[in-house]
Parts: sequence; C-alpha cells; structure tokens
Amino acid sequence: MNRNQGDPMWRYVIYSYLAFFFIVLALGGAVFMLIGAESIAMTAVQVLGAWSPTIVLILMLKKIKPGMTVKSFYNQAFQDKINLIVLIEIALLVLGVFLASTWFVSFIEGTPLASQFRTPVPIAGTVILMAFRGPCGEESGWRGYLRPEMEARYGFFKGNLVLGLVWAFWHIPTWIVEMITGSGGGLEFVIYIAANLIVMTSLTLIMGVLMKRCNNLLMAFWIHYCFNLSLLFTVGSKYFFLTISVLYAVAAFVLLLFHQRKRARL
Repeated sequence: MNRNQGDPMWRYVIYSYLAFFFIVLALGGAVFMLIGAESIAMTAVQVLGAWSPTIVLILMLKKIKPGMTVKSFYNQAFQDKINLIVLIEIALLVLGVFLASTWFVSFIEGTPLASQFRTPVPIAGTVILMAFRGPCGEESGWRGYLRPEMEARYGFFKGNLVLGLVWAFWHIPTWIVEMITGSGGGLEFVIYIAANLIVMTSLTLIMGVLMKRCNNLLMAFWIHYCFNLSLLFTVGSKYFFLTISVLYAVAAFVLLLFHQRKRARL
C-alpha cells in the first residue's frame, strides 16, 4: 500500500480504513469501558463508524475529484431513472438465498425450520436503524466513488473484485470486536471471516452487474440493506454462513456469465 500513498484513490481507501479503525476500536472501546455496550452512545458510535467512508469522501472530494462538488457528485450518482424491476429482483435474490440457507441448515442439523429464525426487538426501530448503520453510510464511498474508479482502472471484473476485497477487509475492526465479545476465535470464527470475504466480494460483483442495468446508487443501497436486513432474522451458525457464501458466489457467477454473454452480443 505504501507505493499508492500518492494515489488519490488509494489515499481515500487508507483514510477510510483509518477513520473506521479509530471510531470502532478507540472511540467504541472508550464508550464500552465507560458506559457499556448496550447504550445510545454505543449505537451512535456504530452509526458514525458506518458513515466513515462518506465522511472521508466529502472531506477529500476536492482532492480525489477536482472540480466536483458534493451536490454534483450525488446528482451524478443518482442520475439514472430507478429500475423497479431490478429492485424487485434484488429483493427476491436476497430472500431466496436467505430461505435456501435456513432450510439447508435446518436439514443438516435435523431441527425445525422455524428454529432457524429469530425476530429482532424492537423490530420497527431495528429495521430503520439498519439503513443508517450500513447502506446509507458506506455506499457513497464504495459504489458511488470507488466502483467507477476501480472499473476505469482495472476493468469491470478485476475492478469489482478488488473493490469487494477492500470493502470486506474494511470490516476488520468489527471482526476483532466479534472475536472478543463473541466466538473468541476457533474454527467457527475462521468460517465467519471466510464467509465475510466471499459474501462481500460476491455482493460487490452482483452490484457491479446490476448497476450496469441501472447506474443509480440506490441499487447499491438496496442490495446492501436487503442483505443486512436478512441477517437480522437468522439465529446464525457456521452452516448458515457457509451456505450463504456458496449461494452468493454462485449467484455472482451466474450474473457475471449473463453479463459477459450480453456484452458479447453487442
């Protein structure tokens, strides 16, 4: 990464990482020790952390996109007319992967399908908060700024592959928190990390394909939100994370195949 420090695009990536690391590990750690995990202050830290890519983007915009204002950036990001068909397809894709994964886990474990579901409480507040914790805060940076830059520099497939890994490894602080407060390491934690890498890279490729059909940032918001929302309703297990990894990788492969065939016909 050192050789890219003079590169505006990679500087943006580095600063987004540093901002998130500081917010989650330093600020979040301080709030945890002083107030505790279950507090409004901790929720505020989580939301702020999710918005770090957008905050860094706005602060750096004049340097990474000379001549562009915040208003013109968002006008460009949302310029395409919203494609309702694509929005429905995204929701069905995420729902299909979620239901198939939960069914497979219930089959493997020999448990009732209903035992694989949980209801977040309070459901309405959680559903609304989920939009601000991830999609709204992250996607301006990842898909609004970085996706076009990565595709222009590395090509469609490699660009989105690199972006997927950048997005995935940006979550390292949350993995550290999960290790400390959750599994504490071991095989299940390794599976959790591997699933994160595969799923986020696959989702990035899926977003890349779908945003070729409708280049509106809402598409990225929507698939990110639907995915995050689906995770709220599962009890989660190593089998579940393994299954969604495989299914999202398959979905990405199929969409890429159709995308390539469509390009070949043009």
